[in-house]
Amino acid sequence: MRKILCVMAIVTLIGETTGFTSMAAGVDGLPEKLDVNTEVEVLEAKIIEDVDLSAGISPYTMLASCIIGARGASDGLHIDITTGTVGTASVLGVKDVKIYKKTWYGGWDLVAVSSGGESYNRVSMGINILYENAVKDATYKITCIHYGNVNGYIEGENDSGPFVFTY
Repeated sequence: MRKILCVMAIVTLIGETTGFTSMAAGVDGLPEKLDVNTEVEVLEAKIIEDVDLSAGISPYTMLASCIIGARGASDGLHIDITTGTVGTASVLGVKDVKIYKKTWYGGWDLVAVSSGGESYNRVSMGINILYENAVKDATYKITCIHYGNVNGYIEGENDSGPFVFTY
C-alpha cells in the first residue's frame, strides 16, 4: 500500500509540473532589453524648481517622497517627477529615468531613458519629460532614482507601477 501511495504522489508531482515555464529578468525584475530590434530613445528632462510638495507628502528621512506622474496629451506622454528634502539640499535631483513598455507576453521592454536633472540649494525640484512615441492603449511603467544632500547624501528608487496610456 505504501509503494502504491508513493507512486501516486510521484505521478501527481510530475503531472503538476508539466507546462511550467520560467523567464529570467534583469535587475529589479525589469529586463534592460528583450527585443534586439527595439530602439531605446534618449529623452531630455526639463528642470522645475520650487515644486509645491504640501499635497500630503510625508518625508521619511531627510529625503521626501518622490512622485511620478504621467498624463497623456496630443503630443505624447508627459512625465512629471517631483522630489524634495527636509531642509535645504546642497544638491537635489532625479536620475536614471527609464520608461518600459509591456510586451504581449507580459515582459517589459525598455523604450526610453533620460538622465534626469538636478538643482542646487533647494528644498524641492522636479523634472518634466515628454515621450512622443507612446502608443495608445499600451501599458507603461516608469522607474527612477531621486537623491539629495542635506548633511549627507541619500537616494531612493521609485517605480510608477503599470499604467495604460489611453489618450
